[in-house]
Amino acid sequence: MKNRLFSLLLCALVSFNVYAQSDQSKKGLLTFDGTRILSTGLMQSKLKMAWYSDNKDVRVDTKVLYNNQSSMLIPSLKGKKTDTYFYIFNQDIVGKTIVFKGKYKYEQADHAKVSFLINFKTNLKKEAVKAMDIECNGNQDWKEFYVEIPLEHSEDYYFRVFCEGDVKLWVSDCQVLFDGQSFDIVKNPDIEVDKDIEFVRSSGISIKEVSPQTLENLEVLGKVWGFLKYFHPQVVTGKYNWDFELFRVMPEIAEAKNKKVRNALLNKWVDKYGEITETENYTITDSTQYHRFAQLDWLEDQNIFDKRLSEKLVKIKNAKRNSVFNYYLPLLSGKENVEFARDKPYPSIGWEDQGYRILTVYRLWNAIEHAYPYTNLTNHKWSTLLAQYLPEFINASSEADLDNSILKLAAEVNDSHGNLEFPYGPRLNGLPLGLTQTKDGKLVVESTILKDVDRGSVILAVNDKPISEIVEINRLLLPSSNERGLLRNVSHKLFVTSENQIKVTIENKGISRECVIPMQTFARMDYKGKKKPEDYGLNAKDILYINVGETSAQMMEKLMKTRPNAKGLILDMRKYPQWYTMNLLEKYLFPKQNPFMWYSINPKKFPGNYVINVIGYVGVEKNPDYFKGKIAILVNEGTQSFGELTSIAFRTAPRSAVIGTQTAGANGHCGYLYLPRGLKFNYTMAGAFYPEWGMNQREGVRIDIPVEQTVEDVEAGEDMWIRKAIEYVESEQ
Repeated sequence: MKNRLFSLLLCALVSFNVYAQSDQSKKGLLTFDGTRILSTGLMQSKLKMAWYSDNKDVRVDTKVLYNNQSSMLIPSLKGKKTDTYFYIFNQDIVGKTIVFKGKYKYEQADHAKVSFLINFKTNLKKEAVKAMDIECNGNQDWKEFYVEIPLEHSEDYYFRVFCEGDVKLWVSDCQVLFDGQSFDIVKNPDIEVDKDIEFVRSSGISIKEVSPQTLENLEVLGKVWGFLKYFHPQVVTGKYNWDFELFRVMPEIAEAKNKKVRNALLNKWVDKYGEITETENYTITDSTQYHRFAQLDWLEDQNIFDKRLSEKLVKIKNAKRNSVFNYYLPLLSGKENVEFARDKPYPSIGWEDQGYRILTVYRLWNAIEHAYPYTNLTNHKWSTLLAQYLPEFINASSEADLDNSILKLAAEVNDSHGNLEFPYGPRLNGLPLGLTQTKDGKLVVESTILKDVDRGSVILAVNDKPISEIVEINRLLLPSSNERGLLRNVSHKLFVTSENQIKVTIENKGISRECVIPMQTFARMDYKGKKKPEDYGLNAKDILYINVGETSAQMMEKLMKTRPNAKGLILDMRKYPQWYTMNLLEKYLFPKQNPFMWYSINPKKFPGNYVINVIGYVGVEKNPDYFKGKIAILVNEGTQSFGELTSIAFRTAPRSAVIGTQTAGANGHCGYLYLPRGLKFNYTMAGAFYPEWGMNQREGVRIDIPVEQTVEDVEAGEDMWIRKAIEYVESEQ
């Protein structure tokens, strides 16, 4: 049964005939009331959170009701099978159990079989399936089905109704529960928030005199506002537009004459959202399962709050919250499939609006404070940065000044995943120059088609600004995990300009000169880059070569199948891997399954306490025919995220070594946060570590054999990574 269902799952992911999307204005996420059934037969790249079936005759029945709710009719005929399922995509779900329950009835059954199932693929690549099987004969009035299975982390969950044989089956009142809490909470959570439109055009806030007391008031308000945003049980359900609640209270608190007045106002504000009636024990009994803990000692700081207010805030910290859903926690990538937005982007707001400027710094600072796994790794203590940056946002004199402040605060996360996307800006041009880094930190031309700039040229200055100065300016503006990642990011922007020409000062063979290059009509020459892998006679040396960013799946399979006894294999990880790389190669490279990574996630109930969520394994359980040759894993600053994860996985293979330079040091699920004026900030939102919390973030992949590249190597077109790999494979070590 399990194999058959897994095959059906794969088929369902490729094609389907009937697509039913729940109308989220109705009650219940899995409701059939108002459900649209579309017989499109169209392929979709990603399934939506909806009902699906491979039988075009499956339909909503508005006449056969259970408790005044519509049902879904699933007709099945002898000799045919019908698979109908509801699909949920959600990377954030943590808990112990998952339940699929509802009501069913049938008629005209003749030795039919019906199965209600939960199935999902765990991060350990195992298929988790639990079913309730029913033999059907004759007629049966409404009856309950109930399926429960231990919850393991996944992204894709399927709640299926499988029919085989002659039967007319109806299902209704379907629900999904995680730890006893209904997943219906994610249904249209914006409905209350969107009713509040008071400040959609303007915050109406103007703070004319910004005294030290005003700054202190606004710092305290920002921290309390962010804490309530992620912890208050009335706020985390999406009941309030928390941005607009801020605008309502900000003017009065900003003008508070002293701490006593401020505390009175904060007490009154907190009381507005009701008394906490249920609390929960959030004591951490095994700290080894965590790598980051919420920093909330300030709630009891008597230098900030009076005793009454501290007691209220601590009670909110310990309030009982939903484990499935926290409305304002930032989304993990891919959540576009879950059809709700959280932090609003307010794209029509102008930079002049002081309230929205303050909201911007509050939103960004609190997201990192409560929803970033590596807050403890930033160069500057994150808890100090709200007070440091508030004056810049309050007093910004132009849009450029404001944008610069946002860039600086975003760069403070020291995360190479970090990236601010602005919805506006001039058209930019660039130059066709590929740069690389030498062992002493020089940026050198590795590839070129420019007649004026040869391979091996050291970049000294751009528009008369020395490279060292450009690097220091961008150190404040570009989120980077480490120095090599910073130089990589600088090199990507070095020749980008809105001007018609650019002046580049270069040094070649000890002679420096200036080149003024037109951006669109530059003189060309034939492409000149570094040597290709085949130039090193790898075939003659019996060494396989796979570029994980370019080699096709078919070619990978061919190489591994036709040359299983090769002397060595080079896995070039310097480009971002194609998604299939690890899954395809693991069956060839490993004699057994190996743990290679610990993943952590931010729990809904207590944000900031990053806990181990799953242990990543690579390889197959028993594989005596694994590749016996040496494996050289090539990395550099271009190896990031999935590239780092995959490199770490491959390193657990026998006779393997990581060869290269420091990688980008940005690993873990990437997510995004919207900021006012339509800005979008991407950063790392889930942790990824070597086992036992070994550090990968900022430090990068552990290097076994370092590569030291010189200007002369680049000028000669040498690929020092390939050369080192050959040395390793051919050595006796």
